[in-house]
Amino acid sequence: MNMFVIIAAAVLEGPFPLLVTPWTEKAELDVPVLVKEAEFVERTGVGGIIWPTAGEVGSLDVTGEYEAGLQALAERAAKTGAEFKSRITAICPGKTSAEAVARVKKVEVVAKRTGAKMAILARPPDDATDQTMMAAHYRALEKATTLPVIIQTYNGKSPQPDVDLIVTLAKEFPETYGWVKEESPGEQVNARMEQLLSHPEIKTVFSGWGGMGWVYQGSRIGTRGVISQRPAYAGLFVRVFRRLSAGADASDPELADAYMKYLYMINLGDVFCKAGGDTMRGPHLYVLERLGIFRNRLTRTGKSGHFKVENYEMSDKMKAEVDARLEFVGITAENPWGK
Repeated sequence: MNMFVIIAAAVLEGPFPLLVTPWTEKAELDVPVLVKEAEFVERTGVGGIIWPTAGEVGSLDVTGEYEAGLQALAERAAKTGAEFKSRITAICPGKTSAEAVARVKKVEVVAKRTGAKMAILARPPDDATDQTMMAAHYRALEKATTLPVIIQTYNGKSPQPDVDLIVTLAKEFPETYGWVKEESPGEQVNARMEQLLSHPEIKTVFSGWGGMGWVYQGSRIGTRGVISQRPAYAGLFVRVFRRLSAGADASDPELADAYMKYLYMINLGDVFCKAGGDTMRGPHLYVLERLGIFRNRLTRTGKSGHFKVENYEMSDKMKAEVDARLEFVGITAENPWGK
């Protein structure tokens, strides 16, 4: 591997939106729509495209749709003459380290088979109870892949990997580690970001939690991107990132305009959230419909062999509210960056 390839492979920064998984009426992964969604996000100028969500991986893996979806995305990203500039990034969680590493190996196969530029987003396995278990996991993961790995620090189940562990991994395996999605809970997230970025081995720290702290974290702390499941608003993410990269802070009118429009749109998930519902789908499925990307507003539920789909029902008033906000923000299929 020559030096140019090493340097090029090491640049992971900017917005990395998670795609919203589309489903057919038969409760199957809608692969053509998934690819169409990725094409829309790619056009905005993001740094990466992530799929699927951690909560979906288990059921997708059982049916073979996990690998099939990643294969389709990678093939499109590597299409001769129309290659993606962004990096297809696969989420590889697991109840155990072995389960997560098995998924990493599947992603490695897809990357080698297609030649696509890919990466992995890896949180600690659910059963990791201490730093020793997490260290063993990430070392096992490194042996299973040649791809760069973004460590996600929080999964709501196991402890976060210590800053010292993340830095040690980046020192030992600089081509694999050194990128971090830092979204530890509560106030500690900002302090951990600063601690991580004080080490030169850490190449990029991404903001998480839906970008709620991104303007502060990007301008005051130094995060170099965001990871969040809001692909319809990828163009607004790119506008925010460009202003932050230019040295803007919260007083910058262009930065404030793009970020406030993003908040205006994601607020729909709160306005129309149903009990136990996913605020990252719901009305945002309608937005993807209006953009001409999605064919329906279906969400798959149940377990393998007993899957079903539920439609996100919307009244005329709800649709009118979403339409009005879309008109104000100005996002269209042709202009994903908005007004």
